[in-house]
Amino acid sequence: MSSSRSYVAPLLRIAGPTALARLGIIGMALVDVIVVGQLAPGELPHQALGWAPTAVFLVAAIGLLQGVQVLAARSLGEGNPEGAGVALRRGLVLALVAGLVSALAMWGAGKNLFTIFGIEEALAAPSTPVMAVLAFSIPLHLMYIAGTYFLEAIKKPGISTAIMWLANGVNLVLNLWWVPEHGAIGSAWATVGARVFLAGALLLCIYFLREHARYGVRKSGGEGPSYRALLAVGIAAAVSQAVEAGAFSAMTVIAGRIGAEVVSAYQILLNLMAFVFMIALGIGAATAVLVSEAVGRRAPDDVVKAGWTGIALNAIGMLIAAVALLMFAEPISRVYTADLALAALIASLVWICAIALLPDGTQVVVAYGLRARGDNWFPTFSHILAYAVAMPIIGYWLAEHEGMGVAGLLFAIFWSSVLSGGVLLLRWSFLRKRLPAEVSASA
Repeated sequence: MSSSRSYVAPLLRIAGPTALARLGIIGMALVDVIVVGQLAPGELPHQALGWAPTAVFLVAAIGLLQGVQVLAARSLGEGNPEGAGVALRRGLVLALVAGLVSALAMWGAGKNLFTIFGIEEALAAPSTPVMAVLAFSIPLHLMYIAGTYFLEAIKKPGISTAIMWLANGVNLVLNLWWVPEHGAIGSAWATVGARVFLAGALLLCIYFLREHARYGVRKSGGEGPSYRALLAVGIAAAVSQAVEAGAFSAMTVIAGRIGAEVVSAYQILLNLMAFVFMIALGIGAATAVLVSEAVGRRAPDDVVKAGWTGIALNAIGMLIAAVALLMFAEPISRVYTADLALAALIASLVWICAIALLPDGTQVVVAYGLRARGDNWFPTFSHILAYAVAMPIIGYWLAEHEGMGVAGLLFAIFWSSVLSGGVLLLRWSFLRKRLPAEVSASA
């Protein structure tokens, strides 16, 4: 059964704290870059390269856990709240396994992750220990993500948001303590310490939830999503996000091939875009919750309405953010680094970041909506086309072959996001009111 109610208020109630939580995630990276940029600016390239492979593993594993959010919300729509608890418990197992596998892979590969792509030994050697330390934080962060997805599905995103911003305080204090003496490695250890707090505090809050019995949080059994069902959503999302993160890391490698100043500027501008992108991620997550619930209720009209509401609200948010970036380009650049030449370069390129925000935000919101309605693999193929195929080719051609440097990399992001967003919007329009086959069959 469908309803005629507006989805604006419900979406904003979830998206507000959810976006703040996502901003907190990138806020940690923002603090890392700013503190290193101010107190140890010569180590910015080491930090950027250390984060590049870490981001691929981390983002892929976060995608793997998206089934927790989608299927916990769908269980609530079906009138089975204990199913949300089952999704959480199994998601935590997946988080721990995926985190450990990711860390072991990074430690095993070591410096080869950089040198195989043509990064000079002088940059690769000091970047490898930074990556090795960051690997410790991956299992911790993934356990936080699994818990966050559960809380968002049951519409209690404020808990994870508060904990995330407390963790940002921990991260700032540890950065200021360790970076002056240890540089980029000190910043990496600050990330580990903050994520110890993050995972521990969130899991304690979930365990002591007032409604823990309703959701079966402390139970060992119950009827709910299987590992297979969680992975059916998660594997497609993991491949998609790994492709996207890998492509952005490949762009960091291209920047590293050109020179240290280019990789520093690209890292800062990418960090700035990622900060705004967290708003789109929050709106996308809220859209997925409402679409998933509508699917669970077998309400195709509400599926369509919730999706288009999320897409429209994201467009408004991205346009406002773009105007803000253009207005404050120079002060933003000076906050990031004490190097005046680097700050001037960043300020001169912020306008390209601004025009990329709308297509980039649109593609992620639509992808969340499509997976929530059971269309798991189409967004993955779209991301492969746009980010794994088109973006590195355009980036290499413009940045290295045509000599455009950082501007070429940013234009590659813009055009790839236009391609991805356009394809996914066409897909969303094509599906209209179709429900997943397994839901339709049981209707």
